[in-house]
Amino acid sequence: MAIESLVEGVYEVGTRYVNSYIIDGDEGVTLVDTLGSGSEGSIEEGLTGIGRSLADVTAILLTHSHMDHTGSAAAVKAASNATLYASEPDTPAIEGAVRSPLPPTSWYAKPMFWLAVFFPSAPPTEVDRFVSEDRDELLPGDLRAIDTPGHTPGHTSYLLDRGGGVLLVGDAAVATKDRRVKRGWNRSTPEVDGSLRHLAEFDFEVAAFCHSKPIRTQASAAFQRFTATFS
Repeated sequence: MAIESLVEGVYEVGTRYVNSYIIDGDEGVTLVDTLGSGSEGSIEEGLTGIGRSLADVTAILLTHSHMDHTGSAAAVKAASNATLYASEPDTPAIEGAVRSPLPPTSWYAKPMFWLAVFFPSAPPTEVDRFVSEDRDELLPGDLRAIDTPGHTPGHTSYLLDRGGGVLLVGDAAVATKDRRVKRGWNRSTPEVDGSLRHLAEFDFEVAAFCHSKPIRTQASAAFQRFTATFS
């Protein structure tokens, strides 16, 4: 487990494969995504590193329903009594009523795709509040929701008003080592590309991704350059 500061009070907590985010505030800690099942100890270790604990988590925001993002949500919620936020379209999968949909990938020949198909679902947990762009007044602190469907029907990114703007992208995109934006798991679809164009409309200095390293400067320009290549 590694913890890395993005801007003051915002930390990336990750494993080799996936990242979640800790936002430290005066009214408690907000956690964006929860890694895979059984990762609550890694999250707690990250919180301890900044002088916090699971009991300080007051809000859990999920970008989408895939188990590598929701896996420890039930455990963290039980340990903290935090309010859980997620989009309405992804809630049935988060609550265990349906299986989470696969991403719109073209990687059918790759082992990671079939691992995703057969990997167990995350422990179900109840969503307390729905998030969307027209409900962002319900979010804690200086966060706003951005609707970015495509990877899942209700995929949501979050924009934090700190350090020139921090976009918590989720799986709407990934970054390359040379700070270019790519679709990642997603193939080009109207929903995926529409969401990327939408993200490019916002101003933010930092973009933090769940499956790649962050872009730390002029991140919104990187999204604009990528979406300018769309036909």
